[in-house]
Amino acid sequence: MLQILQRIIAVILSSFSVFSTFIGGLSFEEYGVFQNLAYGDAERNIMDIYVPESAYDNEHNGVILYIHGGSWTGGNKEDMAEKCKRFAKKGYITATMNYTLYADGLFGKVTALTMCDEIGKAIDKIKDFSEEKGLNITKLAVSGYSAGAHLSMLYGFSRADESAIDLVFTANQVGPSDFHSEVWGSTGLASMLSGIEITDEMIANGEVEKVINLVSPTAYVTKDTVPSILAYGGTDMIVPSGNAERIKTAFENAGAVHNYILYPLSNHGLGLDPLCEMEYINTVEQYCVQYFGY
Repeated sequence: MLQILQRIIAVILSSFSVFSTFIGGLSFEEYGVFQNLAYGDAERNIMDIYVPESAYDNEHNGVILYIHGGSWTGGNKEDMAEKCKRFAKKGYITATMNYTLYADGLFGKVTALTMCDEIGKAIDKIKDFSEEKGLNITKLAVSGYSAGAHLSMLYGFSRADESAIDLVFTANQVGPSDFHSEVWGSTGLASMLSGIEITDEMIANGEVEKVINLVSPTAYVTKDTVPSILAYGGTDMIVPSGNAERIKTAFENAGAVHNYILYPLSNHGLGLDPLCEMEYINTVEQYCVQYFGY
């Protein structure tokens, strides 16, 4: 009980800066929004970029790229607009992207890997945008919610070396992390996200492991994985608890830098633990200061 009280007090004290952004808004920065910028040829290859006024005067800038959720089949970049605004007001460039969604008839054509390809293209666009506007964006974070957090982790853990901008951290809320049947009850999502039909023979001979690991962020965690914030709901009935347990264990076993935040009362929406949400926002800001350098 004492430890719980100490944690609550620490969160409250560290959250004064968060409260200040809600009360009066006197410390808010003005920002501009560049909407519906094309980053590729596909219909949903568009993104919005939020640029605070101070960014034009900075010697260098960091950017947070937000990836929306929606079970890989729905959602829009506007779903992450409030998160973009919050950190743009704190002086950070932010962006939110659409990406090609899975639908019936697209098995094998649209996968988690093609979605990661599009994240890479969006980052390329941000780099080009930075050069056009003289913003000198040198550091990147990727962040997502639900399916977007899965993609944020999958890209961040498996493709950081490919990023056109130095990827320095990820921030993820309720992200699916492991697609083993022990976690989800079947291999259906692993099959959909990989675009590979999983057969009984593959399950029997162990080949299924390669398919599952291909799209499971846990499989890519090493000691060199980018620092990451991992947040989960204690009563989430959409993303099973095994996802939180396995990604936390993967980071701990690898000795990789991370912050794990459990919202004990919350379901998938993370709406019942306001102190935990403040802790999450503060931790993202702390990561920005540490890894962006301002």
